[in-house]
Amino acid sequence: MNGDMLLELYAKGERDFSFANLRGVNLSEVNLCGAIFTRADLVGANLTRTNLWGAKLNETDLTGATLWRANLVGATLHRAILNGAILIRANISQVDLQEAFLMRTDLRLADLTGANLTGANLTGSDLRYANLRLADMTGANLQLADFTGASLAETNLLQTNLIGESSQRRH
Repeated sequence: MNGDMLLELYAKGERDFSFANLRGVNLSEVNLCGAIFTRADLVGANLTRTNLWGAKLNETDLTGATLWRANLVGATLHRAILNGAILIRANISQVDLQEAFLMRTDLRLADLTGANLTGANLTGSDLRYANLRLADMTGANLQLADFTGASLAETNLLQTNLIGESSQRRH
């Protein structure tokens, strides 16, 4: 399925794109509120400034995808794969990222307020100046993650692996 076909179906009211092969698709600056991409292949997709408010992306592969300034408020990404993805300045507040894979993910300046990152793997991720206020990171792997300048007020860090993390200037 290509981007034009998906947008045409979405405009007609279709919301379920589970298992779709959307590898490398360009869906930048579009509205996909409430769309369902469970187990879809979005490897290398361009979702820059895309509105994915309340979308379901459970077990979706977003490896290397670009979600710069994307709106993912209230989305569900349980066990999603976001390794190497770019989420700079993305709004990821109130998002379910339980057991998600975010290894070497660029989350600089991202808003993760109230996000559920329980059991997530953020090994080597860049969280510089990210807002993690009220986030739940219970049991997350934060090994080698960079939290320089990140806001961690009221963040739950119980049972996390913090070996090698960098937090030189936490707020």
